[in-house]
Amino acid sequence: MQVTINSIAQGGEGVARLENGKTVFVDGALVDEIVSISIYKETKSYAKAKLLEIIKPSIYRANPFCPHYFKCGGCNLQHLKYEEQVKVKEELVLSHLKRIANLDLEKIKILDTEVGRDTSYRNRVRFHVSMADNKIGFLKKNSNELYEIDSCPLLVDSINESIKNGDILKAARVNMFSNNSRGNYIQVPVFAGDDKLSFSKERVSIDVNNKTLSVSANVFFQSNKELLSKLITYVVSKIDSDSVMDLYSGVGTFSAYLPDNTIAVEKQRDCLSLSKINAPNAKSFTGEVENWGKKNKESVDIVVVDPPRVGLFESVPKLLRKFGAKKIIYVSCNPVTLARDIKILEELGYKTQEIKIFDFYPHTHHVESVVLMSR
Repeated sequence: MQVTINSIAQGGEGVARLENGKTVFVDGALVDEIVSISIYKETKSYAKAKLLEIIKPSIYRANPFCPHYFKCGGCNLQHLKYEEQVKVKEELVLSHLKRIANLDLEKIKILDTEVGRDTSYRNRVRFHVSMADNKIGFLKKNSNELYEIDSCPLLVDSINESIKNGDILKAARVNMFSNNSRGNYIQVPVFAGDDKLSFSKERVSIDVNNKTLSVSANVFFQSNKELLSKLITYVVSKIDSDSVMDLYSGVGTFSAYLPDNTIAVEKQRDCLSLSKINAPNAKSFTGEVENWGKKNKESVDIVVVDPPRVGLFESVPKLLRKFGAKKIIYVSCNPVTLARDIKILEELGYKTQEIKIFDFYPHTHHVESVVLMSR
């Protein structure tokens, strides 16, 4: 069966229409390509297909530089030239905001996308290890089977070296008797500090924008130092008041750079203990944002929100309004939930002023976006 690819989906697959009008997602296909496919999954509303042959290739198709690309489940856009990857991500973010949030993009300031190195940028990763045969790697695409690697071109040198020198296997043995496993594999989280690696709760230091932050492999922290620096610079540039709240504050990634007495709320205690080191002048609280907000009658001028992929809990947008926030800086890793939440905030009286995109994860479909709103 032959189809023509019309667009790229949120997950990086090519999108086409079957003769019956049903949408089909084709992994590895690019816009304007004519491809031969084999459908392996079909539902009432869509189908998924394997790419069998590229009959007419895109002018933007690239030869993947990683020898593991077609089997490893890590990257999914190496077959697209990097400059075009950035454009695709921009289009996806903006199309979601236009379609879901009903934004009139012509009336909103859309800033240039921030990019950086597209290899050797990733300083945080989670390996899977098979202790039966000492294999280290990632899961294969669409599979729970381990694919062994000896290095990854997206990882910083110190993490690649830890594969070769046995440090990952040592950490896996330590984790064998913990709950850090998935099926037959031991999971080993790794974070590269400036001087050494963390394989679990061990704290390491990383310098970002002239501040030294404490991080461990067991907590969330952005995995692209270069882009994190640019993201923090942008967010801080929008702070024009000393009355600030930082929700989903993590290890104090933003609070460390925000005014003294910034209210920081984070549910994970491991994150909060690091936040108290990184942002000692913040007023830190532990708890789910939605529960904490109901119990506290705070009033602030600016709220920074950086929620997980699921976006804001349904009661949070109204809480932001209750806090009296005049400005909201929404940092998102999921364009779909971002657009959903922006629509709700617009209905509550906030207006979108600026949109800026950060390509934290080259060669994958993941992207970070920031939306600036005011009341």
